[in-house]
Amino acid sequence: MQSRSATHAKGIDVSHWQGIIDWKKVRGAGYSFAFLKATEGSRIVDDRFRANAQDAKNAGLLVGAYHFTRAASTDDVKNEVDHFLQVIESAGGLSAFKLPFVLDIETKEGQTKARISQIVNTWGTQFKQRTGRTLMIYTFPSFIDSYLDSSLGSYPLWYAYYSSGTPANKAGWKAWEFIQYTNKGKVPGISGDVDLNEYKGSEAELMAAYSNPAPNTSETAPQWKESGRQWLIDQVGISPDWKAEDPVDIGTLGSILLKYTQNVLGKKQS
Repeated sequence: MQSRSATHAKGIDVSHWQGIIDWKKVRGAGYSFAFLKATEGSRIVDDRFRANAQDAKNAGLLVGAYHFTRAASTDDVKNEVDHFLQVIESAGGLSAFKLPFVLDIETKEGQTKARISQIVNTWGTQFKQRTGRTLMIYTFPSFIDSYLDSSLGSYPLWYAYYSSGTPANKAGWKAWEFIQYTNKGKVPGISGDVDLNEYKGSEAELMAAYSNPAPNTSETAPQWKESGRQWLIDQVGISPDWKAEDPVDIGTLGSILLKYTQNVLGKKQS
């Protein structure tokens, strides 16, 4: 993997443990991004998440959100994804978060490398189907060695690496997107210790990459869009050739609504 650099963008990650944060002071000290704990398992919500998200964005930081998984099997994944997305929606929705959404995997409820890797892959697949977004994985070296296999190498990596020197490649990963290098940082606006991070490039490169991420038109449509497309085919009679990603102008929308109204009225009259 690549080395850290003094020219890289600086950031932090926080949860309720940091208490109330003065985000303007954080930004004034040169920190340009923050990852915020949102949820854990299928029920826990970090009680500072919504306030941190709003205040950090208002101070000019790019913000991402992470979920701490407790899934013990692939059957647990749906409930966790549902929970995470509900909390994200309550904090402004997907578009309010410019940085990648993160799955924090550092406990071994799944028991074996094969099962834990399958859980992470299932999480990533379900999240992509629901949102169109690719998850980033947060983890650390010894956990990768013991519990994650090379099938996960296509996911961006947020790497917790506290040693000096250049980190070695691990499993399927040959580079990190973000790196967490200490949990003993001191930052203006925050009482006590805080995790410190770097992006793989400069602040200008971070902003260019994430301030206004372009939509990936090659991605498969999220599941909810595909379900809506199928409903329109079944209930309104639109052409099956119409794709969920296709733009809809006002004339087409009017035609869809007219067809639907006619179908509903026709069924009632019959």
